[in-house]
Amino acid sequence: MNVSCLPLQMMVATRKGLACTRAFGRPVTSWGEMREAVAAYAHRAAEKLRAEDLEACHLAVFMHTDPHAQGERYQHLQHAARIEPTSDSRDLIAEAVRMAEGLWRDGLRYAKAGVVLNDLVPAGRQARLFATREPRASARTMAVMDAINRQHGAGTVRPAATGIARSWSTRRAMLSPRYTTHIGEILRATAF
Repeated sequence: MNVSCLPLQMMVATRKGLACTRAFGRPVTSWGEMREAVAAYAHRAAEKLRAEDLEACHLAVFMHTDPHAQGERYQHLQHAARIEPTSDSRDLIAEAVRMAEGLWRDGLRYAKAGVVLNDLVPAGRQARLFATREPRASARTMAVMDAINRQHGAGTVRPAATGIARSWSTRRAMLSPRYTTHIGEILRATAF
């Protein structure tokens, strides 16, 4: 006799929160680089929201120094706030950068930063009694941007605030090949 230990789940539970965080490839010491990084993480988090047809009502931004660095005191800085429900990259970037600017301390060597979105609700279903944004225009703009990026590759169109060179980006020297998702990295067999 077979007895199921796990109940059958007919519908996947709606996500309650999401985060986009990364350790930097080298310590970040300038506000311009941190602003770019926070903007890039907010944009990526917004893309994830739109892919699941969700909007965020709560935003948190954090940054911290290396806890293992010799001779430096560990600093973890964070700010969180409720926001008007949105999945618009531009709105999330503006809010995240504003929060990060209040956290920034000159002279610190930051090792990691991130954007965390919580209190997620289905897109367009949250009542907005005193809305300050135009949700339909925002949805159309983001849909066009997402369509272009789907057709021509991720990052083809993105907000300028996310940076061009991204010198702060994660190191990728030890990145595993993408055998199953990138045609240029498929394993090749040769016969002798």
